[in-house]
Parts: sequence; structure tokens; C-alpha cells
Amino acid sequence: MQLREKVIVANTGDDTLTFIDFKDGNKIDTLDLKDSINSSNRQTIRFHGFPIGPYDLEYNRKDCLYCTNVYDNSVLKIDLKHKKIVDIISVGKYPTCIKYFQNKLYITNSDSNSISIVDADEFSLIENIPVGEKPIDIEIDENNFKMYVANSNGYSIDMIDLKGKTIETIKLDNNPVKMVIDRDQMFILANINNSIINNSNISIMDIKTHKKKDSRVFKGIFNNMFKINSSEIIFITSMDNGYLYRMDLEKKDLLSKTYLAGMPNKLGWNGDNILFISNLSTNKLILFNINTNKIIENIEVGKEPSGILTLN
Repeated sequence: MQLREKVIVANTGDDTLTFIDFKDGNKIDTLDLKDSINSSNRQTIRFHGFPIGPYDLEYNRKDCLYCTNVYDNSVLKIDLKHKKIVDIISVGKYPTCIKYFQNKLYITNSDSNSISIVDADEFSLIENIPVGEKPIDIEIDENNFKMYVANSNGYSIDMIDLKGKTIETIKLDNNPVKMVIDRDQMFILANINNSIINNSNISIMDIKTHKKKDSRVFKGIFNNMFKINSSEIIFITSMDNGYLYRMDLEKKDLLSKTYLAGMPNKLGWNGDNILFISNLSTNKLILFNINTNKIIENIEVGKEPSGILTLN
């Protein structure tokens, strides 16, 4: 398997991964994780008769794919070239986001209020670090060796110094659901939901001082955000109304909104002009052209697609 021009989708509802090869005319292949687990070297966890819930994906920039399983509370290690599961490890409850940095995997355990750190080569658990309530997202400041954890029910972000593993809690006015680091700034998508007001906001924080520089409030509850590198353009999705919003944060303008239908979930990017959006209710991967601002194609994937991994 050539590891270029591929998109991999984790299908939480049917325990599969969908592989889409755009270089080979959108060739689609499916990996059934339950069928593949029998070839695993580790037999401590059994999947038979129970849902796994593949949710988020990461890779080590070489040949290994890692997949969090929210129902099984585990992470899979997959040989990406041969599409074979080679190992599995237990982590905390409801592992959602996973990030790779300097041969370590960092995993948010949303129902354990912790971060699991795993040695990627040995595939062994190094430690669990307690964080705030309902951690849901991770961003890593690679230049300063710091990890940020969004606590989606804790009105806070925890900053972990990866050198000394000290923790500093950054208090927020709202519950964060997604973070993006771009140069010396962090963009934070948060929800304002108090049973009366259903709004969201994007705030900009200086990652050196942790001071809020700016904020934009808008109507609706939004679940995901993607920022185009070195640009002020941000895309946000709403499961509530099925729209994709395009915003210019510098000008504080809503440039456009596109109706996608269904429940747009996770976002990915090919590094050029295509945005990938998993649609939770239609079981499709949406290809969206950011230059023309139009949907290119809807590709059928598995049930309840969630995490997206792009290999460029």
C-alpha cells in the first residue's frame, strides 16, 4: 500500500476503517477490525460479541496507524502497508482524541478525566495523567514541548509541560471543544450552553502569556473547527443544522455557509484545496472544494463515520 493520497475514515458504528485511494481513481477498501483482531500478537482483549467503536486515528509518519476505540477502551496498532492489526493496548475510559509526538502517543480518556501516554515503538503504557472534566481534544506545541488538553465539561484547558510533566490549568469562560495552534496563537472553539442561550465562540489566545486576545460569539452549537495553515480562514461545522461555515477571523466576517445535510462530524484537509468531512448520519465522507466553495462528492463509507486521517 502506497502511503500517499489516501484518506482513512474510522467508522464507529460498524467497527470498520474505510480506505480511499484518490490516486487510484477513488478506490475504496474496508478493514473489518473484528475480523482482523485474530492476527494480533496480544490476546488480553477480546472483541467477540462486543462493539469496539473506532473513533480517532493517528500515524507515526512511517508505517503504523493507531486507532482509539471508545467502546472497548483500547488503542489498536495497525501495520498500514499490509492493513493488519499487530497489537492492542488498554487505556482509560472512552478514548477519543489521539496525537503522536516524538515516538509517544497521547490519548484523551473522556470518561476517566485523564491522558494516557503510550510508548509508540514498545506499545506500552507509560503513565496516566489526571486532567479536567471530559477531556476531548489535544494540541501539541512542538516548538515548546507543551501539550494542551481541552476539558469539554471543565471550563478549562490543561497545559502539560512535556519535559517536566508539570500541569498548569488555564481557566476559560466557556467549555472548549476544539483547539488549533497556529504559530504563537491558539484558536479555541467553545460552546455557551446554559439551557437558555445556545451559542458558540472562537477565542484567540496568546500561547506564551495565555491571555485572550480576541473573541467572536455566534449563534448555534458547533462541534468542530479547522484552520487553514497561515491563513485567517477557519471552517466550523454544526451537527445541529448540518451546515459548514467559512469565517475570516481577522475581519470577523462570516464569508459563507454551505448546507451539507445530516450531521457533519470530523474535518480533514489534503493540504491543498479539498476539505474532508465525515457525516455521522448519512454514513458518507464529503469532499468539499475550498476554492470553489462547493461540494465535490459524497463517498459512501461505514456506519457513523468519525475520525479522518489524510496521507499526502
